[in-house]
Amino acid sequence: MISKSKLQKSIQEIFTLYTKRNFTLAFTLESIYDIFEIGNEVFMKNNPEEMDKLANRPKNKAPDIFDDEPFSFERTFEIYSQLSDQYTEITPELIEKVFELNSQLAWRDYRERYDRYILELYRKYPDDEYINYLSTVVLFDLKDYSEALRCINKSLASNPSCAVYTHLKAKCLIQMGEFETARTYLYQSLFLLELMQDNPPRKGTNKEIYPNYPVDFFTSIDQIRTDLRQLDKVDTLFKYQLLPLID
Repeated sequence: MISKSKLQKSIQEIFTLYTKRNFTLAFTLESIYDIFEIGNEVFMKNNPEEMDKLANRPKNKAPDIFDDEPFSFERTFEIYSQLSDQYTEITPELIEKVFELNSQLAWRDYRERYDRYILELYRKYPDDEYINYLSTVVLFDLKDYSEALRCINKSLASNPSCAVYTHLKAKCLIQMGEFETARTYLYQSLFLLELMQDNPPRKGTNKEIYPNYPVDFFTSIDQIRTDLRQLDKVDTLFKYQLLPLID
């Protein structure tokens, strides 16, 4: 993770190099290509340890966020279209906005490829704890709660002392209206974390198919307590406002 101060220093360096290499500071489609090119140069120079990590990341069959193509015309045009109404010339602020927007678009494109990959994969490996967990996260985000529940149940069968799994199951049950059962699993998650008996999601032997950059679900004592409070509000709403109307 690059610190804010280091990022600002890199942005300024990119701007300085840009002004030296270009006759005009006009913001154009072509200028975005130049910003990316100089940005790669500065990043490689200033972050050799990060470059080593990227070069040595495990090779596998999963999509990789670093397979992204920022130099494509479609990406450049999208960035230009979103920023051209606000900026007419290259500034450090604009350069930072270009990289911020590119990161957002890169993640969007990666997430689309990642979701397709996971949804194709989980039926091929129905007994893989880790793949079922990753599938649950994707399916939950797609609002397919019943299928997400089916997947997380498989992960829980392999690793019942995982707070991430029990919390995820509770989230699925809440969306399906199973509030009391959900509460049970929220308390189980809390118990595992507070007594430090939690087992994290476990990878199996299929390492060649696991993504290097998985979309994880993160749990915590604070988040579980927040979900319990929200569940209490739902209960109160149902008992004192909706139930009298039904009766």
